[in-house]
Order: sequence, then C-alpha cells, then structure tokens
Amino acid sequence: MKQTVPSFLQPGDTIGISATARFATAESLAIAERTISAEGFNCYYSPEISMQQHQLAGTVAERVQHFNALIHNPNIKAIWNIRGGYGSAEIVDLVDWDALIAQPKWLIGFSDFTTFLCHGVQKGIATLHAPMPISFSTTHPDALTATFDVLRGKEDALHCVLPKNISGQIIAGNLSVISSILGTPSLPSLDDCVLIIEDLDEYHYHLDRMLLALRRRGAFNKLRAVVLGEFTDIHDHDIPWGDAIGQTLKKHFEAESVPVFTHPIISHGKENWPIILQST
Repeated sequence: MKQTVPSFLQPGDTIGISATARFATAESLAIAERTISAEGFNCYYSPEISMQQHQLAGTVAERVQHFNALIHNPNIKAIWNIRGGYGSAEIVDLVDWDALIAQPKWLIGFSDFTTFLCHGVQKGIATLHAPMPISFSTTHPDALTATFDVLRGKEDALHCVLPKNISGQIIAGNLSVISSILGTPSLPSLDDCVLIIEDLDEYHYHLDRMLLALRRRGAFNKLRAVVLGEFTDIHDHDIPWGDAIGQTLKKHFEAESVPVFTHPIISHGKENWPIILQST
C-alpha cells in the first residue's frame, strides 16, 4: 500500500507527546520540552500524561483517550511517544485511526511503539522510526539532529545504507515487537519490503525462535532485503546457544536468499537514526 506522507513541520509547529506504554517521568518530559523547543517547535503534553497504573501510563481507557486527544487536536502536527516498555499493542485497535487518516500526523518513536509505526503503515500513513525523549540524552547528537531534519522534510538515513538497486516498502522496528504482532492487523505483509530490525535484552535463542517463527510463516519469502541494526545486551547460558549472534540472525534470511546488510542504523543505544516507514 502506498502511504500518505504527513506534512513536514514548519518552524513554530506543535509536537504532542504521547505515552502509549510505560508512564512518563518528569525528567523525560523536561528533556522532551527542552530539546523540541531548542529546535524551534512547540512541545505540548497534557497533565494526563503523568498518570500511572503500575508500569503503565494509566489504564487502557486513559491511554486511549490521551492519544486520541492528540489526534483530534488540530494544532498538533506530530505525535512523539515518550518511551517504550510494553503496552502499545493493548490500545492500538482502540485509537481513532479514521481521524488520523483524515488529518495525517507524524507518529514518531521506536521499541514498543513499533506496533503503532507498523499499524500506521497498514492504515496508509507514513511513520517515523526515531529516538524517543526517554533516550534523547543517550542518542548520538547527529542522529537526533537528523531526526528533526527529517521532520523538516530532509532525506532520512536509509539512503546511506542500501545499494541504489534495492528498494521497496520500508518496515523497521524491534524484532520482539514485530514477532509479537505477526498475524495481527498491525503487521503489514513483508512481501517486496526492506526489513530493518534491532533488539535489546533478549536471550540468544529467543532471537533464533522469533526469526524461525517469522520464517516458518513465510514472512521472508518475498523480502527484498534485510538490514540488521544493533542487537545489544543479548544474554546466553553457560553452554552457548550456538554461533555468533550475527550468524544466528543471518541464517534465516540467507536460507530464503534474502540479501543481508549489517549497519548500526537503528538500536536501543547511541546509534538510532531516523527511518521513514513507507512505500518507495
């Protein structure tokens, strides 16, 4: 599906801060406001963003209401999720996607927000895989600058990674999340796609299991290429699972003759560059 690209931002435009999963902290909100304001944009968030129910930013109803309010606010031109964790998939089907389709806005984030990024693509809206306020202070400054440049309409980082002869719809995100939304309305078909993945804090064999599940479902049959981002803080047992992590990742794509590229373009670490998810 060809995606509608939301309008790029102009100086003075307002970016709304959402919390679809874990609760927002005063520190992360202060970082968001300081960074966004320094780039010449207004930063908006409602007092409700500070709600907390255990690990989450409020109940399902509260999180949905908060996100939909950002969609319905005509002054907000982009919605930037504050952080990841877990919980986005719990509310994604309750979001007013029809209103967002009628007035497209940039959805920005990564990690658990991968669900929203992919769901937006399914609904025909280009989205942006990029750092979130919780990680602004640890993101490479150039990657953060590039994110704001993309929002202003400049080219994203992917053109520096792939050969010119490889193109296709771009799906980027966290492998654990992509695996978890397999077979749901949130994961687009990967046919004729370039897939870009990363992960954090998983066991080595978990990576193998997730990729095997995707492969057995035929998800890689018509994949045009894959870019392996950074897989950080990966655990193993006293008896290692097997070969190097890179080989565990590559073997599932090589078995389907999918070209594999390795590049630290996205991650949970310092290297997390902006990638627009859309048809090319």
